[in-house]
Amino acid sequence: MRFVAPHSWVAPVCLTLGVLAVVWVVLAFRSQRRFLRKSLRALGVVQSLRAERMERSTMYFPVIQFKTAAGVTVTAESKTSKSSSYPIGTTIAVLYDPDHPDNMEIDAFLSRWVVVIIAFSFAVILLFIGIAALVSPS
Repeated sequence: MRFVAPHSWVAPVCLTLGVLAVVWVVLAFRSQRRFLRKSLRALGVVQSLRAERMERSTMYFPVIQFKTAAGVTVTAESKTSKSSSYPIGTTIAVLYDPDHPDNMEIDAFLSRWVVVIIAFSFAVILLFIGIAALVSPS
């Protein structure tokens, strides 16, 4: 037996959530662009890994030490993770905010844009479902 959602609420709910996801995309994109305009590059070394156990896998957040342009040594944890770990001692390119060097990201496409990609995916899916429910016969 299949659950069939009534069209009366699918379209408005999905379209509303889709529009909110578009707002999320715009805000995440603007935030990332601001960070990239302001950030400086440095080479860092993976000092340790913080493991976060999920239901069926483990995600590893590398703790990276790098030197700022001002010569200050900073140790910070990446906000993004990998299911396979970065080996300790690995040299990694990072981007950091010169005003707040602990605000650091790994300098890799996916690390920089993962939030925007996820938000965009949600927006497309929700808007597609909402529009399909709106135009399909009841």
